[in-house]
Amino acid sequence: MNIIRRYWGAFLIVMMVVVHAAVIGYVRSRVSRLSDLDATVVEMGSYRFQPVEDLTKVYHFKLYAVVDPTKQRHGEERLHMMRMQIRETAEQTLRQVDQKWLEDPTQNQIRDRLMTIVHKHLDEPLVQRMLITDWLELPIQSVDLKLGTPVQKLALQ
Repeated sequence: MNIIRRYWGAFLIVMMVVVHAAVIGYVRSRVSRLSDLDATVVEMGSYRFQPVEDLTKVYHFKLYAVVDPTKQRHGEERLHMMRMQIRETAEQTLRQVDQKWLEDPTQNQIRDRLMTIVHKHLDEPLVQRMLITDWLELPIQSVDLKLGTPVQKLALQ
């Protein structure tokens, strides 16, 4: 009993520190879980193609898939597994697109066609939409075919 009377203040301080540490640990773990939430957008890669109807131009863009949030993990896994098959079919299709589709600033027809390709390869509706960014229409002379990047000399002239 003398020990309790003698050290009750120190025991109280230690208990307060333990409770405080537990609360801080819990809050930090919840915040880290929130920051680890994955975005529902999956990058499908950069595409570069030359349509067979017009060999004077090369088109370049980045493609993203918006995955259904309720099936996010499964959707990402399936997209990752089928990425190369989707890419092959998409590139074959892009080389044969109608010239009018390439002139459309919103690329609706191309996105719809790419969405059809993705759905065909996934066998289930995991993707809600396709996003196209960094759309470039380049003359064939400005593309370095060895490195796959625009030629720097033409940009300087």
